Amino acid sequence: MSVILSVLIVVLSMLINFCLQLIPGTFALFYHYALGKTSAKKADDRSLSFIMGVEIFVTVIWLLAYFTVIAIFYNDNPIIKSVFFYTLAGIFIIESIFSLFFYYRKGRSTALFIPRKVAAGISTHAKKAKNRSDCILLGALSGFFELIFTLPLLFVCSSILMNFDTTLRVILITIYIILSILPLFIIHAAFHSGRNLADIQRFRVKIKPLIRIILSFSFLTIALSAIYLGAING
Repeated sequence: MSVILSVLIVVLSMLINFCLQLIPGTFALFYHYALGKTSAKKADDRSLSFIMGVEIFVTVIWLLAYFTVIAIFYNDNPIIKSVFFYTLAGIFIIESIFSLFFYYRKGRSTALFIPRKVAAGISTHAKKAKNRSDCILLGALSGFFELIFTLPLLFVCSSILMNFDTTLRVILITIYIILSILPLFIIHAAFHSGRNLADIQRFRVKIKPLIRIILSFSFLTIALSAIYLGAING
């Protein structure tokens, strides 16, 4: 497998995770409510618990994806590998189209593809989260509804990382997790610099076209790369 292609897939996967909006949107809402109900210090403590929940969720999903790929590739069967990559390629093509046209709902808002009842439930939990366990759970669950995007990425990245040495695997996975939570620290810094939820939401609306293009292009590029990997393995 080409080293350049492998790095490209991992980097684009990281970029997609960085650009996904459900976890940052939930965090912005959660932190806004926390600041309204308590002191800045307590809100910061709760935000760290939320971020911890996201970290736990991403780490657990990473491990599940990695060991699932090890099990799939256990017998080193080229046909299984080929089917694996072709299947992921099909998923990524669908996600490329979906992210361009359906990731955001129509209108000048940051509303995403998730059902309105789910969005309302997330908003309610963000408003009611008080203790550490509530905040950790909210952080963990906020990433659940975007697994349709993140899980296939973790599968393809896991298949690539199997060819790297252990140290490099750990480094890349760590970077991946850090980039997944970096938008939360950016939002946190925005609140502390005097911005409010309305300011953050206006910025998120402004970057919607860019997010659509980045997600769609990245998924399409990974899909083409997965087709190539399926071909060389078959």
